[in-house]
Amino acid sequence: MTFRRAARATTFLAAALTALMAAPEAGAQPFERIATDVGDTGLSVTNVGTLGRPGVSGDPAGLPSFEYPLDSGIEHLFEAGLWVGGRRADGVVTVRTGAVTTSGGYTPGGSGFEFAQEDVFTRRSSLATSPFFSPNAVSQQDYLTSYVDTAAVLPGTNTPLPDVQNRLGLDVEQRSYAWSFPFTEYFVIVEYEITNVSDQPISDVWVGLWDDLVVRNVVTTTESGGAFFNKGARGVLGYPTYQAGSGELVEPAPDSQYVSYAFNAGGQEESLNTYGSIAFLGAEWEDAGGAGRSAETRFFHPFVAERYEALGLPAPVFNPRFWLFGDADPNLGRPTDDLERYRRMQTPFPDPTAFETQDAYEAAQAAFLGAGNGEGRLQTDGTLAQGNWIGLTSVGPFAELAPGRSVTVTFALVAALKPDAFQTVPAGRQADTDDSRALLRNNVFWAQETYAGEDADYDGELDADEDLNGNGRLDRYLIPSPPTSPALRVELEQGTAVLYWSAAAEGSRDPVTGVQDFEGYRIYRSDPGDDADGNILGDAGLIAQYDREGNDVGFNNGFEDVRLATPATFPGDPATYEYRFEADGLLDGWQYAFAVTAFDAGDPQSGLRSLESSVASNAVRVFPGAAPAEAGEERQIGVFPNPYRVQAAWDGPLSTQRKLYFTGLPARCEIRVYTLAGEVVAEFDHDAETYVGDTRWFQDFSAEGREVAGGIHAWDILSDNSLRLSSGLYLFSVRDLDTGEVDTGKFVILR
Repeated sequence: MTFRRAARATTFLAAALTALMAAPEAGAQPFERIATDVGDTGLSVTNVGTLGRPGVSGDPAGLPSFEYPLDSGIEHLFEAGLWVGGRRADGVVTVRTGAVTTSGGYTPGGSGFEFAQEDVFTRRSSLATSPFFSPNAVSQQDYLTSYVDTAAVLPGTNTPLPDVQNRLGLDVEQRSYAWSFPFTEYFVIVEYEITNVSDQPISDVWVGLWDDLVVRNVVTTTESGGAFFNKGARGVLGYPTYQAGSGELVEPAPDSQYVSYAFNAGGQEESLNTYGSIAFLGAEWEDAGGAGRSAETRFFHPFVAERYEALGLPAPVFNPRFWLFGDADPNLGRPTDDLERYRRMQTPFPDPTAFETQDAYEAAQAAFLGAGNGEGRLQTDGTLAQGNWIGLTSVGPFAELAPGRSVTVTFALVAALKPDAFQTVPAGRQADTDDSRALLRNNVFWAQETYAGEDADYDGELDADEDLNGNGRLDRYLIPSPPTSPALRVELEQGTAVLYWSAAAEGSRDPVTGVQDFEGYRIYRSDPGDDADGNILGDAGLIAQYDREGNDVGFNNGFEDVRLATPATFPGDPATYEYRFEADGLLDGWQYAFAVTAFDAGDPQSGLRSLESSVASNAVRVFPGAAPAEAGEERQIGVFPNPYRVQAAWDGPLSTQRKLYFTGLPARCEIRVYTLAGEVVAEFDHDAETYVGDTRWFQDFSAEGREVAGGIHAWDILSDNSLRLSSGLYLFSVRDLDTGEVDTGKFVILR
């Protein structure tokens, strides 16, 4: 049910008049945008009905838009927004839009952005270690907010909101959920609880998620403007079937998944090949009753279409639509008014009523949608730089939304890698086949399973054998969970990373079985160069495992080799660490990712496989190197690589994404770089206590929470005026800020 809803006793028309005349409220809630980060997917959500961050292509270092893998730079969304359409009691057909087709994204008071914030975000977490821990949390990262279509001005301002005369009278409570489990880390679920707060019913209601899914690597692409957007391709899973001529719905549920997806078909940047998608998971409709029906909350999904037809209600339909950012075709250009928007929500494309024969209709459908073989216009336009597709994932019709009643519609934004066989360029990038979508289908399946909870047969009813926790009601989001992710700390020594982790996972109980089923720990490490493709955590491999003795699970090697006799603590760190592991043989200056996961024993009798916490939950990125030089010890200050060759293996493709290391540095020092003529071209300070990498390379190819050896400092080989240095011999000096001692040296740049 709701987490907050203000009571409303005034009529819709009176409320509208009051809002139009009211001055801006004191203390009105501001616009807010925050992003998920507990799993491997970063999705920005706002309190005005939009998703994503439209400016991400020009500012990759800010909040993600819909990024997967997290910190890879591979984005999947320009912007998305809620649409709600219906017929008011006065006969007016209107669609309330959270976002529309526009080049700038969300603009306060801008045309098409018709919801106004009613609340800032409430944060909750099921993680006991989170500052937002709540026993009421659904996921490890709940973001909850609300907005309305009833305001006349933007809260706290005099900025008028658009199209106030066509409001429906809606209060929307938006709830997003994210988890870090390995089977949940590639999606974020978003629920919209939409309440009619007017005093009149709204009939023939459709709810959709408008989207501008765009799959590009915003770090490595060199394209901008229209060229950034026109390389996209789209596709659909679960498209309903219709009868040509009459347009009669023949099969509302031709597939087990209801997904509108996108991929990069024509972009040439170095990147992983991925899918981004919007999946409809299900809805709950508060039916006020009538025509022999009882008043009750009904599960709404194409899977239960026959149940609706038996009640004399229209069957639930999934209706994905697409149009181009700019096109003169009335069906493929952007809709310009509410009547056309509502028609798009309701009407499939190609429209079966426009064809005299079933063969002609199916041929047109295959030519546009690709019929699953990746050869339709949706998939191929992007290879011709004509793929600036906009999508709308709509479901309906809900026969009526009575005053005070709600409909809760749930979508998942799901990302996926293409399998290894489709990571080639360009063939793998352009491919869209059953095989290339295998991981996407798997990830959507887990989004469905997570939403379903106890609803094993996905029919919205609690069967006798589905009540896993015995509370007598159908619980969604009830999923088996791996043990708590251990707290991890990494200390760097020369060529070695020393990992310390906590034993918190050992007391974990599975929320479904109630069993304390901790089994062991796994240690993961990436290899040098794994950061190049943006998926350093995905490339991390298992280097060690320790698990309980005396059972049939794992290695049965116990924990004595890594358990500390006395738990370790560190100044300023409140955690206590019971385990220690040394990973040696590391190369100075390269980036490594380390993670320690906890896994459980599973339940072989019930078929529940062993579950493992996510490598993304506690991953630490480290840059090995020399420790800070101590006062009085012999110094070995230098530069590596020397000579430096432009576009070294660890660099990015842009001139601003390069780095050269100074090594053997004192803890606090000043570094200067000179030409042979004595001109200072760069000057910067080093502090081993605070330095974690400050060039653009670290922003683009690493992430927060990294550890850098105290005796090294990276330089981007740019002058203080941000100019590239030419080939040649350069001098440098290092002055110890504590002792005043100065060391000098030289290095060569080759271009």
